[in-house]
Amino acid sequence: MGWSGTLARMPSPPRLRSAPSLDLVCLASFVLIGGRQHQIGEGVTWFLRVMWPLCVGIFGVALLVHLYTRATHIWRALALTVAGGVVVMQVLRGAFLGHPWVSAFPVVAAIYLALTMFGWRLVAALVVRSSARR
Repeated sequence: MGWSGTLARMPSPPRLRSAPSLDLVCLASFVLIGGRQHQIGEGVTWFLRVMWPLCVGIFGVALLVHLYTRATHIWRALALTVAGGVVVMQVLRGAFLGHPWVSAFPVVAAIYLALTMFGWRLVAALVVRSSARR
């Protein structure tokens, strides 16, 4: 059983109005932690320069797959959002910011964003599931 089977068995996350904001926290934390780790954070301008391709990629794909409005197949939509969003982000970084088209950055971004964006949803789903059993 592959990814689709694993995703199908996971409890469905609750639909939260705050989901886009929580995803934005995941994106911002990635940029802030990365800037600190590499000692390259140069203020608000630097932060926004790194953030905009991430936001356009992730939220653009999220809108295309209806991540924030769908009632079914949320995990698959989230997987598509992270994968597609990182691809769009890397194209934007290469086309508009002069970054290398191939680098470790999108791999690290995909792993971190998958862990955090799937993670908060899984915690929320488990909390709702636990509360429903009481």
